Amino acid sequence: MNVRQKKLPLAALERIDDRCADFERLWQSDRPPTIESVLSDNVPDEEQELLLAELVVLEIDYRRRRGDRPTKQEYLDRFPDHVGAIDDALDEDDKPNAPFAPPTVARLSELFPTLEIIELLGAGGMGAVYKARQEGLDRLVALKILPEEFAHDVKFALRFTREARTLAKLNHPNIVSVFEFGKVQDTFYFLMEFVDGPTLRDVVRAGQLSPEHALAIVPHLCDALQFAHDKGVIHRDIKPENILMAKDGSVKIADFGLSRILGNENQPTELTGTHQVMGTPRYMAPEQFEGARGVDHRADIYSLGVVFYEMLTGELPIGRFAAPSRKVAIDVRLDDVVLRTLEKEPQRRYQHASQIKSDIQSIASTDNPAFAPTLVHGDVADVGRPVDNATTITPSTASLEQQELAGRLLLTRRDLMDRIRTSLRPLFRGQVIQILVGVAIIVLGAQCWARNTSVMPKVVCGAILHVYGILVIAAAAAVCTRINRIDYSKPIDQVREKLDAVKGIYLKVAPLIGFPWWLMWIPATVAIGFDVVLTPNSLIPSLVLGVIGLVVSYWLYVRVQRPDRPSAESWRERFAGTSIANAFLALREIEQAQIR
Repeated sequence: MNVRQKKLPLAALERIDDRCADFERLWQSDRPPTIESVLSDNVPDEEQELLLAELVVLEIDYRRRRGDRPTKQEYLDRFPDHVGAIDDALDEDDKPNAPFAPPTVARLSELFPTLEIIELLGAGGMGAVYKARQEGLDRLVALKILPEEFAHDVKFALRFTREARTLAKLNHPNIVSVFEFGKVQDTFYFLMEFVDGPTLRDVVRAGQLSPEHALAIVPHLCDALQFAHDKGVIHRDIKPENILMAKDGSVKIADFGLSRILGNENQPTELTGTHQVMGTPRYMAPEQFEGARGVDHRADIYSLGVVFYEMLTGELPIGRFAAPSRKVAIDVRLDDVVLRTLEKEPQRRYQHASQIKSDIQSIASTDNPAFAPTLVHGDVADVGRPVDNATTITPSTASLEQQELAGRLLLTRRDLMDRIRTSLRPLFRGQVIQILVGVAIIVLGAQCWARNTSVMPKVVCGAILHVYGILVIAAAAAVCTRINRIDYSKPIDQVREKLDAVKGIYLKVAPLIGFPWWLMWIPATVAIGFDVVLTPNSLIPSLVLGVIGLVVSYWLYVRVQRPDRPSAESWRERFAGTSIANAFLALREIEQAQIR
C-alpha cells in the first residue's frame, strides 16, 4: 500500500511529528543522527513507513545545505525493504491535480452537528475556512478543513497535524487562537478564533490607511511576532493578507501554517523548509527566497519591514527604492526603522521584533523640533500623496494611546461605512425592481397599440403607457447611478455630498413616477382589456377625480417641504424613506466621532 493511503490515528501522527522534530534539532545542533538510529528506537511497525519517508526528506534537505549531493539510489540501497516509502518521499507525481471543491454547508453540518455552519469564508490549496457558531458556548468560530482529495494522504495529514500543534502553542491577543483540532470521519480540521473584520490587504487596497494608522498597527504585530519567536516559532509568510483587523480595534496575525518549530534558545536557529521554499516572494527575506541555511526569526522581521513600508507608502520596496519619507510626509526618523528592518544581511537588521516596537514608541513620544512631524492626511484615500488639508500630528502628541485610538477609528469608520452601504441596498434593489416594472409597462403599452392600430383610444392608451414605462426606467436608473457613484473611501464631506445627491434625485423622481398613478390606471386598465373604462360614464368621472388627486398630491408634497416650515426637513426624510434615513444616521455617527 502507498504510504499516502495509510490511515493512522491522530496520536500516531503526533508521535511521528515529535520524532521528526527531535531529528531536526539534532541536525541543527551539528549532531546529525542517522535515520537507522531513529527507526530502531521502538517505532511501531505501522508508523515506520511514514516516519521513514519524512526522515528521508529532512535528511536530504540538510545534506544539500551542507554541500552534499544525495541521490535516490543511495536511499534505495540503504533501505531495500522500504522501496515504496522512498518512492513516496522523493516522487511527487502522485499528488492530486484536481481543483479543490469546498464541501457544502449542509455537508459540514452533518460532520459537525455541534456547530452551526454559517457560510464559507474562503478556500485555497490548503483547505477551506467556514464561519460557524458553537451553540453550547454561543460564540463564533472559524472552521478550517483539509481538502477532500487529501483525506487519505497520511503525509498531508501529518503536516496538518504539525501545523495545528504549532498554532495551539500561540496564545496571544494579537495571534489568531486555535481552540481544538482533530479528525471527523476522513476530514481533518481545526477550530479557530473568528475575527470579524477585514484583512490589512483590504484596508491598504481601499486606500484607508494613513501613517498614523500604520504606527498604531505595527507595535501589535511586533508583540505577536516577539511572543511567537520566544516560543520558538516563526511565521515565514508575514503579508497583509495574513493580518486581520477586528472591528474592536485589535490586530491579529493569522495562518502560522507555514511556520516551523525551532530548537530551544540554546540551540542554533536554522530552519529547514521541507519540500519547498515557504512564503510569498514579494515579502520574503533574501535568505529565505534563496533557500539559505541560516533562515531564522529575522526573516519575519524583514517581512514586517516590507509590510510597514507598504502601509506607509502604498508601494512595495522593490529594487532601488526610496526612503518612506520621500514618498509620504512622515517623521524622517521612521526611515531608519523601516530601512533597518529591510537590510539584506540578517545580522544588520533588528534582531528582535520588540526592538522595532521600542523605537517606534520612542519616536512617537519624543518631541524633537529637528525632525519633521508625521502628517495624517485629511483624504486617507490618497495614501502617500500630500494634500492641502493635511493635519499635523507632532511626535509629542502622537502618543501610544492616540495611535491605538487611530486604529480603532479606522475600523469604526469602515464598520459605519459598511452600514451606509448596507442601508442603501434595499433602495437599490427597489430601483432594480422598478426598472423591471417599467419594462413590463412598456410591453403592456406596446401590445395595446400594436394590436389595435385602427382603434384610436387604445393607440393613445398604449402610447401613454409606453412613454410612462420609459420614465419609470429612467427615474430608477438615475437613482441607481448616484448610489453607485458613492466612494466610501473618500472623506466624510464627499460621502455626504454624494448621499445628498441620492436623496435629492430620489425626492424629485419619486413623485414624478408615483403621483401620475391617479390617472395612469386608466390606460393600464384599457391595455389589460377592460374597455368599459372608456365609456363616458366611467371615463369622465375618473379623469376628474384623477386630475384632482394628482394636483392635490403635488400641492401637499411641495407645501410640506417649503423651507419656511419647521417640519420641512422631517417631511423630506419621510419621503426619502428608511434606506436613506438609516444611511444618514450612520453618517452622522461618523461625523460625531470626528472620524475623517
